[in-house]
Amino acid sequence: MRYLRGRKGRSQQQLADQLGITRTRYSKYEYGMAEPPIELLIKIARYYGVTIDDIISVDLYRVS
Repeated sequence: MRYLRGRKGRSQQQLADQLGITRTRYSKYEYGMAEPPIELLIKIARYYGVTIDDIISVDLYRVS
């Protein structure tokens, strides 16, 4: 998720605001310290224009 966020040129705070969550919460998802609920995972995937499968199972550094 960090890679995708960087490609969009957004800060964690900007993305958290867009998703309606705190920056701390988003940071935990980005660094693998917590997993987002499915509803939020759907929002994140739509925001980045990728599938949920891409987010959770693909090394996006190698794909892009």
